[in-house]
Amino acid sequence: MIGCLRAEFLSVRKRPGVWIVGGAWVALAVAFGMAVPYIVYLSFKGGSSSGSDPEDLITSLLPDQFMTSVVGLYPMFGSALMLVFGAVVAGGDHRWGTWGTLFVQGTGRITVMAAKSVVTAVALLCVTAAVVAATAAVSALIAFADGRPVHWPPTVELLKGFGVAWLVSMAAVALGTFLAVLFRNTGAAIGVGLVWLLALENLVSGVVGTLPALEAVQRVLLGANGGSLAAALGSSTQDAGGTPGVVAVSGPLTASFVLAGYVVVFLGLSTMLVSRRDVP
Repeated sequence: MIGCLRAEFLSVRKRPGVWIVGGAWVALAVAFGMAVPYIVYLSFKGGSSSGSDPEDLITSLLPDQFMTSVVGLYPMFGSALMLVFGAVVAGGDHRWGTWGTLFVQGTGRITVMAAKSVVTAVALLCVTAAVVAATAAVSALIAFADGRPVHWPPTVELLKGFGVAWLVSMAAVALGTFLAVLFRNTGAAIGVGLVWLLALENLVSGVVGTLPALEAVQRVLLGANGGSLAAALGSSTQDAGGTPGVVAVSGPLTASFVLAGYVVVFLGLSTMLVSRRDVP
């Protein structure tokens, strides 16, 4: 197991796609979570013809509220990037033919998948930490630039937000991993996964008001449960003009169990497929 973990850490560290996707998410979180709202605030500062209150725009960008803004980005945008992350990590082994090399060395397939899951979880911790650190730094800069006091949220709130971001990421990565193993292809996994997250889930959420029978379906969707956790931490829902994807359809405990179920089920299915199928 130790050898597998070392091999997977080396593989993840050396794989360019991992750095590209992780870096892209950090950049997008800073840009669309902090920079763009601040630019809009500056354009409205001193009065807005559209009726928007500039103070409402900047409140969520300040250090005491930045974590709710970060978490609010995960249900739709973060989960999509993290699904790509999972597809890159798992699909790359099919692309480069490294599965076969691992298996002929006598390492059990379940052990290999367990090591890959552990390493992926650790990599996501690093990506999540980078997102939080980058947005926190920009939040502090915004406060200084606007002459606002810098008050950070309590440690407990920071840990809750970090945990939610990581759990939503893990659920999306588990889905991306399963699709990459199922199709034995990174591109197909990304395509199907993004259609699932950005089209199918949004379609269900959009028509649930006219078709109440779909409420049960919405409660088991990845994005809806991630949005429920974000709303529980204070992120403004999309119905209230907040970040798209943030909806309150379940309680935080239920949503946590559903997302944890995504992780267990899809990583379990991935392990089953790797164990039972021929791997070229």
